[in-house]
Amino acid sequence: MADLKKLQVPEQIRVASKATPETRYWKKFRFAAAVKEFSAVTHLSFSSAAPYSYAVTSGSKVMVYSVRDNAVQQSISRFKKSAYSGTIRKDGKLLVAGSEDNLIQVFEVGTRSILRQMTGHARPVRVTRFDETDTHIMSGSDDKTLRCWDLPTGEEILCMKGHEDYIRCAATVPAQPDTWATGSYDHTVKLWDKRSGECTLSVDHGAPVESLVMLPSGGIAISAGGNKIKVWDVHRAGGLLATLANHQKTVTCLALDHTNTRLISSSLDHQVKMYDLSSYKVTYSLKYSAPVLTVGTTANNSRLVAGCSDGIVNIRENPTPSSVAPVKRPITAIVPGTFAYFARGKNALPTAGAGVTEKPSKRKKLAPYDQHLKKFQYTEAFDYVMKSRNNPEVVVTVLRELFRRDAMKRVLSGRNEQTLQPILKFLIGNLTNPRYCSTLVDVTHILSDLYAPILGLSPTIDKLVEKLNQRLKLELRVQENYMKLQGAMECFFAATGLS
Repeated sequence: MADLKKLQVPEQIRVASKATPETRYWKKFRFAAAVKEFSAVTHLSFSSAAPYSYAVTSGSKVMVYSVRDNAVQQSISRFKKSAYSGTIRKDGKLLVAGSEDNLIQVFEVGTRSILRQMTGHARPVRVTRFDETDTHIMSGSDDKTLRCWDLPTGEEILCMKGHEDYIRCAATVPAQPDTWATGSYDHTVKLWDKRSGECTLSVDHGAPVESLVMLPSGGIAISAGGNKIKVWDVHRAGGLLATLANHQKTVTCLALDHTNTRLISSSLDHQVKMYDLSSYKVTYSLKYSAPVLTVGTTANNSRLVAGCSDGIVNIRENPTPSSVAPVKRPITAIVPGTFAYFARGKNALPTAGAGVTEKPSKRKKLAPYDQHLKKFQYTEAFDYVMKSRNNPEVVVTVLRELFRRDAMKRVLSGRNEQTLQPILKFLIGNLTNPRYCSTLVDVTHILSDLYAPILGLSPTIDKLVEKLNQRLKLELRVQENYMKLQGAMECFFAATGLS
């Protein structure tokens, strides 16, 4: 005789987190330090040369942090008003910053001395960058102009006009040194040719542009405005490649890691998200305690730095920086007779052709209700799950098995006041659960047919039946309200032409 197959109690659906190489890579960045500045941290800039220092702009200061101890190495405070966009040159020796008093200043990082002061903008200078040749400086201002400055002489070379509102971000193109990109509060992203001073391309982001990055080839521009990030194909007249809407509030900053294969975004929703540029999908996200205004990684990917509106510089450290996500090495065959073969463990899989003797599997012990069902003791199985206070999934599974065996009416018949109470209490507590509703409604119908003629003989049973009736009426009212709301929404969508 074949063994009885155990009842399979359905489990609730759980979404398992999938560990990918990218998530494992970003999880290596562990909390290292949180440095409090006196004002909101508005900009980060990273040096490409060792020791990979980075500049932090906050209030009327620009601090240069050391990667070695995550502390301030130099503090530049030669500003009368707020400083903006403190950018460190690739070699880490010079730093340029704009300010609220319309001034552009160039500093030597080692001595903090002012090397150049450039004037010409009519309003605060919000954006400063070194170009790819490191001999020119680009600046964007609230006066809606983009200007080019000669670093050796401090003279203005070019003034480019075309934006209709404040310029708040800019980017250079490594492969095309004469191409600059700017983003403005007039919702546009523009590309400029430094040789002619003309705008060569303009695309509409649809919201004030807060941040902008260009891929090294110069073929793709990525802009952030509102809660959306948009990817543009520069070589195809600015065609839109993708729109990413993973943030709930305004995206404040975009950055590329030093491999240029990952995009990092920060937002006022306290989130920092990482994207794979091959698929434009989020691979990891971090939650901070305050709105994040700027974010970036060091050139060797050893630090992930985020600047927040509460003045906190959050530093995460990767103890084993690597340019790519870790990839598991293939497991080679182990030769029998070696120490590695002996130490492979009892869970090692057998190789092809190896003789394996399977141990006879132990017979699994049946649950008490399974033992009763095996003996066709249906009433005992039902009473066991009712009295033992099993979870509702087990009880409903047994009820469905009794219905399948056409034994439900026989199990519910001939019961007294004490044996009816657990059944009614279970129905009151679980009848309105959508997962159990269909089965428990059938049980309720059978109980009504069997015991309706004798209602009124037991005050306890009458009270439970009345409570069950009230629960059903309440559920019917809720469903009726839902149907009315659904009908009203369908009328609204039909009137507005939405689907």
